[in-house]
Amino acid sequence: MLRQTLVVLALVACVLGSRLPVRRLPYTGTSWRFSVSRGRIYGGHDATRGQFPYQVSLQLVVLGMRFHNCGGSIISNSAILTAGHCFDDIGYYFAVAGDHDLSSVEGSEQEIRVSEQIVHPDYPGGVAVAAGDIAVFTLESPLTLNDYVQVITLPSAGSIPAGGSVAVLSGWGETETATTPNILQTVDVSVIDYETCKQNLDDLNMDDNPLTDTMVCTGPLYDGISVCSGDSGGPLAQNGELIGVVSWGVDPCGYPGAPSVYTRVSAHLDFINQNI
Repeated sequence: MLRQTLVVLALVACVLGSRLPVRRLPYTGTSWRFSVSRGRIYGGHDATRGQFPYQVSLQLVVLGMRFHNCGGSIISNSAILTAGHCFDDIGYYFAVAGDHDLSSVEGSEQEIRVSEQIVHPDYPGGVAVAAGDIAVFTLESPLTLNDYVQVITLPSAGSIPAGGSVAVLSGWGETETATTPNILQTVDVSVIDYETCKQNLDDLNMDDNPLTDTMVCTGPLYDGISVCSGDSGGPLAQNGELIGVVSWGVDPCGYPGAPSVYTRVSAHLDFINQNI
């Protein structure tokens, strides 16, 4: 019995802690600061109810416990786009659409179990900081589209978000005070072009810069605005199109000079269309 209890406790610890791998930077005397993003928006504010009808909360159920684990975007009435590192084979997911306040029932929520988690074949698995960090989660039954639940448009194949342009990020998650607000958060961010993003990451003295041209970066770099652990898989949108899926960032969140990094949706349309 004792051994079984220890196994269960280890399993819980593995599940709850599995989304915070640290990719080591040279130690600077302040912190190790590179990790897959599993958190919340730094520098954001409350969204209004119905402002992001394409946003979903992917809620993981493990050993009877249920918690918000990742964000996602509705790309058809039966498919959610999220990050590859959100894949989980220990528990099971519910996709909750039409939600705004996770702590209360507002009447607009639709909750459907995820039937299949399809990860991009190029993604190495686990919680690797790597290209191909994208997945399609299919649902057991279709969502009913309405004012609070809507499909977001996908971008044109190969399109590159312009550096300096404005995009919008949304998600539930940890803020500057290390709290996890129940109200959906949002913030406007600025797109950073690939070369500038690569240079900023190089300036952080990483031994192995994982940035590829299938990713997209955002700032601002010095205003304490970033993704953080729990935003994973959530949407980066621009002009009504889904241009990015939250993938990884620098730890601590909002670190000066550090961009937020997303999987670029326009680079993966073949995979998405094959699996909707």
